[in-house]
Amino acid sequence: MVRVGRTEALWLVALAVLWGSAYVAIREGIVAGASPFAYAGTRYALVAGLLALAATVRREPWPSRRSLLLSAFVGGTLIIGLYGMLLYWGEQFTTGGYASVLSGTGPILTVVFAYFLLPSERLSRVAVLGIAVGFLGILVLVLPSLLAGLGGSWMGPVAVMGAFVVFPLGTVLLRRWGRGREGTWQLASQFGVGAGVLGLAVLVFPGPERLPLTTAVWGPLMVLVVFSSLLGYVVYFRLHHRLGPGRANLVTYLLPLVGVGLGSGLYGEAITVWEVVGFLLVVTGLSLVFFTGNRSRAPVDRKPVDAMSSGTHTP
Repeated sequence: MVRVGRTEALWLVALAVLWGSAYVAIREGIVAGASPFAYAGTRYALVAGLLALAATVRREPWPSRRSLLLSAFVGGTLIIGLYGMLLYWGEQFTTGGYASVLSGTGPILTVVFAYFLLPSERLSRVAVLGIAVGFLGILVLVLPSLLAGLGGSWMGPVAVMGAFVVFPLGTVLLRRWGRGREGTWQLASQFGVGAGVLGLAVLVFPGPERLPLTTAVWGPLMVLVVFSSLLGYVVYFRLHHRLGPGRANLVTYLLPLVGVGLGSGLYGEAITVWEVVGFLLVVTGLSLVFFTGNRSRAPVDRKPVDAMSSGTHTP
C-alpha cells in the first residue's frame, strides 16, 4: 500500500484549493454580471482549445474513433455540458460555498449508479448504511431551501443538486462503455462538446447573454481555465500516478472545506448550521462507503481510471 507522505499531502491540499476555489469563482463571475451559460461555455471552449494544443505539442497519438466519440458524446453532454449548465445556472441563487458542500454528494451517487450499471459492483451492509447517512445529509442540505424557497430561491439548490446527479451518471456510463484512461484528446473533445451544449442552451433559452470585459468577470474566468481546469488536471494525474485513484480521490473530502472557507473568508458568504450538519453527515456516509463497505461482486476490472471515470468532480 502506498503511503501518503508529506509531499503527497501537500499535493492533495493544492488540488483541493485548485478545485474547491472553482465554485467560488463561478459564483463571483456570475455576481459580477456574467450570464451563466455564456460564462460556462466560454470557459469550456478555452479549456478545449488549450487541451487540444497541449495534445498537439506533446504529439499524443490520436485515439480510436469509438473512444473519441464515446468520450465526446457521453462525457461532453453529461459530465461537462449538462453538469455545467445546471451548476452555473444554479449558482445564480446559491453561494459558492454551498455549491462546494453539495459537491460531496457526487461520490455517494457514483456508488449508487455503479451498483446498478456496473456488473462488478456490490455493496455491503455497511456501505448501504453509508449511502443512507449520505442521503440524509443531502436532505439536510436541500430541504431548508425547499421549505423556505419563496420567489424561486429553491430552484438554485435543486439545479446544483441536479448537476451532481448527471455528473456521476456520466462517469459511470463512461466507465461501463469505455476501454481505459481518458487521454488529452478525449478530454479536449469533452470540453469542446460541453461548450457546444452551452451554446445550444443560449439559443434554446433566449435571454440577455452577457460576458462583460471587466476584471471582475474575466479574473474568475481565468482562474477557472488556468488553475481549476488545466493545473487541476496536472496535479490530479500526478497524484493519480503516485497514489492510485482511490487515495487521489480523497480530495473529495477537502473540496467543501476549501469552498466554504474561501467563500466565507474572502466574500463574506454566510455559513448555516444546515450546511455544517449536512456536510458532516455526507462525510460520514462517504467514510462508511469508501473505507469500510464497498467491494466488488467479481474480480475487479483493473483497467486504469481517471478523474472523469472515478467519480471525482472537476468543477
